[in-house]
Amino acid sequence: MQALRRTTAAFLLALASTVAIAEQPWIIDPHTHFKGREQIAFENQTVKREPQNTLGHVVVPEDYRELADRLGIQSTLVVEAVDQDQPQFNDWLLDQAKSDLVCGYVARADLSSEDFQTHHRRYQQTGYLNGYRFRFDELSGYLKNETARKNLATLQTDGMVVDLLIEPSHAGDVAELAATFPRLKIVINHCFRANMVDGKVSDQWKQAVAHCATFENVFMKISSIVNFAGTKPFVEQAPSDLQTYLPVLEPCFAAFGEDRVIFATNWGVSTHFGSVDDVVRIVQEFLASKGDSALRKGMRDNAIRVYGINPQHLR
Repeated sequence: MQALRRTTAAFLLALASTVAIAEQPWIIDPHTHFKGREQIAFENQTVKREPQNTLGHVVVPEDYRELADRLGIQSTLVVEAVDQDQPQFNDWLLDQAKSDLVCGYVARADLSSEDFQTHHRRYQQTGYLNGYRFRFDELSGYLKNETARKNLATLQTDGMVVDLLIEPSHAGDVAELAATFPRLKIVINHCFRANMVDGKVSDQWKQAVAHCATFENVFMKISSIVNFAGTKPFVEQAPSDLQTYLPVLEPCFAAFGEDRVIFATNWGVSTHFGSVDDVVRIVQEFLASKGDSALRKGMRDNAIRVYGINPQHLR
């Protein structure tokens, strides 16, 4: 009987501790998009977006606070949300990092530019630069450009992350980048922009995931999960159950493991397809099914480690 009482008491203590932790924001969200008025005005000269498209809205850290508090998110690392290489927009975002909600920034830049190093050093001095994001065929071009390759070597030396907005067809470029710069941290965004058709992913997608996972310096960002269901943005709400997304989540976790998957919301783009609450809950539920260690690493620890987030920048 005493043994039973001790076991029960230990269980209740552990449960109370878990509840106490859950009440404190602890999740790191390393993929959100903020924009200022000047950037929106600049883009409107050449880009026509749906009125509901959040990439055409002014978004600042305070707009994220209620969401973060509600969902247990401690801090966010902001990712560029601009097509152009415009240093002034990087400067604007780095200034937003004064908010206690922002723990870092993945910037936009042109690696082939002769003045890349000048801006890079300036961004670094803020203490909030964690890397850069490149898109689609840009990576292939950079791998063939001498100036860009020198700048990639600088990013490797400086411990920067390269975020990649790419599709399965770019897996060969990822492999070349990872092999050429084995200490460069490479993060594939949005599960290779997974696209399910009739609840299934393509063989090309599966092969790309498995191939890129063979390189230890490549990581998979499980972000914007509701984008994958094939629903029409702004018109249909994506399914909100975990089962729908297992064809994407299971192969990613099997290939990359608990140490190389990173949760993120992709807010506010994810709201084009469904609720950000569902984005957080679905991935959290999936990782929890893999164990407490996978949950903690995927929702928090891996982001801090891979992006080199300064603990002093966490609210």
